[in-house]
This record gives sequence, C-alpha cells and structure tokens, in this order.
Amino acid sequence: MAILAIDVSKNYLSFFSDFIGSGTVENSPQGIVELFNKAFASSSDFSLVLESTGVFSFNVANFFFQNNVPVFWVKTDNIKLYRKILNRPKTDKIDAELIFSIASKFPESLVPFVNNSYIISELRNLTRLYLKFNEDIARLKLRLYSYVSLYFPKLDFKLNKTFECLLKDYTIEEIANMPIEELFEYIAKISRHNVSSQVLAEKLQTLAKDALRLSVNPSNTLRISIVSTIDLIQHYEKQIELVKKEISKLLKVIPNTLTTVKGIGEITAAGIIAEIGDINRFEKASALASYAGLVWTINQSGNYKSENNQLTKKGNKYLRTYLVMAANGVKTYDPVYKEYYRKKYAEATTHKHMRALILTARKLVNLVYYLLKNNVPYVPMK
Repeated sequence: MAILAIDVSKNYLSFFSDFIGSGTVENSPQGIVELFNKAFASSSDFSLVLESTGVFSFNVANFFFQNNVPVFWVKTDNIKLYRKILNRPKTDKIDAELIFSIASKFPESLVPFVNNSYIISELRNLTRLYLKFNEDIARLKLRLYSYVSLYFPKLDFKLNKTFECLLKDYTIEEIANMPIEELFEYIAKISRHNVSSQVLAEKLQTLAKDALRLSVNPSNTLRISIVSTIDLIQHYEKQIELVKKEISKLLKVIPNTLTTVKGIGEITAAGIIAEIGDINRFEKASALASYAGLVWTINQSGNYKSENNQLTKKGNKYLRTYLVMAANGVKTYDPVYKEYYRKKYAEATTHKHMRALILTARKLVNLVYYLLKNNVPYVPMK
C-alpha cells in the first residue's frame, strides 16, 4: 500500500510520498481538500501517516479518515530517535521524509487513528483544565488561610459557607462590637444550626477583640484581600462544576469499565482515559506505567542496592496525577489495595503515605490496563 506522510505545523502541511512526490499545502480546509484530491487522483489505495500534534493535526487526520483512508499516528519519540541516528536537522521537509521512512520500515510502531480521537482530545483539554482549576484553588486557599490568621489569630479556620459569609459581611471591628446575641443569631441562620453557634460566636468575638488590641487602627486592606480571595475561590468552584458536567457528558460516549472499580469516579476515569487515548498503543502494563512515569531509578553499586530510589517523573504528569488520585480512592474501598497500601506504608521509613500511595498507583496500572484492554467490568476479590 502506498504511503502519504505529512508533517503538520500550525500553518502548513509538508508532505512526502512514493506516489505524488513531496510538497507543501496550507493547513486549512482548502489545503486539506487540495492534498486529498491530489493523492486520490494518483492512487485510491494509500495510507496517511502523520505525527500527532494535537489540534493542528486532527482536522487533516479526521478528513482523510472520514473519506475511507487508513490513518496512522507515528510516535513523537520515534521521530526524535530517528533524527538523532541520521544526524539530520529539524525541518518540515525532512520531518515528512522521516515520517515516511518510519512508516515504511517500522509499520508495527504506528498507532491507528480511531474515530473517537476528537472526543479524547476534548476530554483531555477538560480534565487538564479541571486539574489546573484545583491547583489554583489550593493556592488561593493557602493565601486565604494566611490572611485569616492575621485577621483572627488562633482561629481554627475551616473554609465553609458560615465563615465565607461572616468574613464578607462584617469587618473585624463590627464583629468585636456587635451584641453577642446578634452574632449568635447570624451564625445560626447562615449555618442552618449545623455548628455550635453560641460557642463560635463567643470565640469569634473574643478573637476579634484580641486582634483589635494588637492594632489600634487595623487596615481595611486585609479585609479586602480576604473578600477578594473568597470571591475568586467561589468563582473557580463554579467553573469546576461546569467542567465536571461537560466531562461527564463526554465520558458517556466512550465505552469503558473503569468506573466499575469502587473508588474511581467519573472525573478520575475520564482523566486516565483522556491521557492514555488508545490503550492498544501499549503492549503491556509496564509500558503504560513507564508512560505515566511510575517507574523508579536504580541506585546500585557492587553488592549495595539502595532502598531509597526516586520516582523518575519523566512520563505524562497528568496521567500520573490521575492514577494517584484513583489509587487514593481505591485503597479506601477495595480490600486488596487497602492491604497492599498498608503493607507498603509499614515498609517505608520516610514519606510513608506518599510512598505507599505511589506504589499502590503502580499496582493499579495493571488493573487499568486490563480493564481498558478487554473492556470488562471489575469483579473485586472476595
């Protein structure tokens, strides 16, 4: 079968083939159609091979696929290795030739394009955005806690609706001087009697008065900082809910059985699937673990072998994050993983929780690989 190799950039498609030669067209709907017509006019039996470059390569791959042309991805690592071996500079024309050579000589290394690639791409964007929002919220919460510790020294602060409303509605001076009954009624109303309103009201007023004695003329900028940070946290939380709804919609379109594992929710499953893409890219579970960066460096000399080896962290950081999140959930519900976590926790000498959790995530990779490869539901061991 003839091969049409394309190197994709934002504006151009550089192609190389054994039946229409080489050249360049624009990376636009018109350019894609032009290239397809040129190739189809010369041969009706050919395959398209290109490097996966996200949104820039999807349109051309999908157009050829929809017109019954077999489409394959070539792994980026293979291109880098091939270029290094041949000592060739990076140019679009040479990259197209490299892709053609890899497709010709190593067809087993190619990854078939599947028709849910666009859904996977959208899901990947959303799940990464979900992580980004949560990272931003974590930073904002740390900042808020530092502000509140200045505003109310020694307060055991918990970010909830009661504290959010209280800090936004009243200044520290108003809390210190308002009648205790009024403060009690306000807290009872906001919390819907879910907290000990009288105890909290008395504690807040005492702390407020102590804070005022520390500063005769307390600055209003601190309260502005607190209110602004709370508003930002609430904004991010609303955005996260919107993202979660869209992730849930997309996940329903992709057949998977990861959510049959108790402890793996929709968001975690979506993150794992989005980063893995086509599970057939990986020959075995160890290859998937390596892709996620869940492998360890070896520190050995002679008869000495270190037990304090470091995680390589060279793989897909998003996949690694979601696998660790999944492991944290699964160890809570599944007896096998719970026992494995406890065993590794007891063996560790430092950073016990994180070491045990990472090792549990590595064990979980085997299960994830099996479920996605065979598309079967999980049956826990009794």
